[in-house]
Amino acid sequence: MNHDNHLSRRALLGRSATVAGAVLAGSALSACGTGGSGGSGGGKPTLQVMIDGTDTEFGKLMAQFESANDCKVVVSKFDKVKLNASIAAGNPPDLVRTNGASEMPNLIARGLVENLDPYLAKSTVFKADDLDPIVGVYRFDGKQQGKGSLYGFPSDYSQDCMLWFNKELFDRAKVPHLKPTDTLSYDDVLDLGKRLTVRKGGKVDVYGFDPAWNFVNQGHLMQMIAQQGGSLWNDDFTKADFTTPEARKAIQWYLDWGKARVGTGPLDPTSDWQGPIYDSGRIAIQSYGYWFGAIINSADAGAKRAELAAASGFVPAPQMGSTRVDSCMTGSGAWIPKQAAHKELAFKFLEFWRGGAPGVEHFEAGGGLPALKHMRSLLPRTTAFDKDHYDVQMENLKNFSILQFSPYADYTAVEGAITTNVEAAIKGQASLDSAIRKLQTAMDDIVQQGKQQLGA
Repeated sequence: MNHDNHLSRRALLGRSATVAGAVLAGSALSACGTGGSGGSGGGKPTLQVMIDGTDTEFGKLMAQFESANDCKVVVSKFDKVKLNASIAAGNPPDLVRTNGASEMPNLIARGLVENLDPYLAKSTVFKADDLDPIVGVYRFDGKQQGKGSLYGFPSDYSQDCMLWFNKELFDRAKVPHLKPTDTLSYDDVLDLGKRLTVRKGGKVDVYGFDPAWNFVNQGHLMQMIAQQGGSLWNDDFTKADFTTPEARKAIQWYLDWGKARVGTGPLDPTSDWQGPIYDSGRIAIQSYGYWFGAIINSADAGAKRAELAAASGFVPAPQMGSTRVDSCMTGSGAWIPKQAAHKELAFKFLEFWRGGAPGVEHFEAGGGLPALKHMRSLLPRTTAFDKDHYDVQMENLKNFSILQFSPYADYTAVEGAITTNVEAAIKGQASLDSAIRKLQTAMDDIVQQGKQQLGA
């Protein structure tokens, strides 16, 4: 599947409606165009929110916001083409969804994003001493991510490369269960993937290990390189280098994994994302963060859900070197365009979204870790499943870090370059050296275009 479809399915299925149990229908969420934040009937302001539909499907909660703020909220599905057109026309939505870490530096550097410091200073919901370090994803001082002013806010976050595993599939393959105290290398997990993969009639019946190919590929490579003590980017983020030994090793690992055909990779594509496949008992190890537990918990009601939860374990991410890195490479959330018509109202909606009742529902369902420290107490711990993966996650937070992305590199272009060239090598259409050369050339072009766009 292509990258955009992968992310949209994750956003659609993994982050809100199924985990919050608040799928709505109704007048509060009427369909709309991308721009146009003008008034509606009766003189009420209309807040245009471009976030994947289910992320704001709050049911009666949306009506409460509208009533409290004497406004109308209109939600549209995120569409990058329409967003760019609305920005060019000077008529953007009031609030926009983002993947987070990988996109924000470029958006901020292009001058598209409203500085939220003045709003934060007056907020009684987002208090400075209550902000989790993940909000650093939305900070940028003109040079470095994680410093300076705040330009957005996370929906939730996880350490994205942690591992979920199905104990029953381990038992069938006579493989010992993973333990949170294990120190697994990427080679270890690939070996396990080979042992756990089951083929029937020339097709994969059980995928041994799925590292979520095409889910922030740049972030995965950056983490693998950082674990070896290296860095994909130079100090001022003006050049990415895929030719270093650390980068070559990371890319070679993906070639080995792809050719082994133990996950939903280029040689075994699937029309759906990994959630339903894991639910059906066909993935032994899945690389996703804490939020995926809500997917497991929201499988078919009743016995199947209990059985799947009981069979599921959760452990820290594998490592490619001696430097422990277990990062958040997303921290998806939302930002307010600088040209938005209703910025104050958009900020109130942001507060409501993750600091109000919808946030409470989201985190009580385990839909990710909250960006407000006091809301961490909402995370579910009632069942053995909830308590187990909560404890593993809290212990693993000591390894937490945020990856820094370049303001000169468009996220979509980078992901496309990585996918195209690495998949060509996996499919035997290019050698490792050839794939790296072409990827390096593509990345150099992307950065050069970005620098020209920013006048750097």
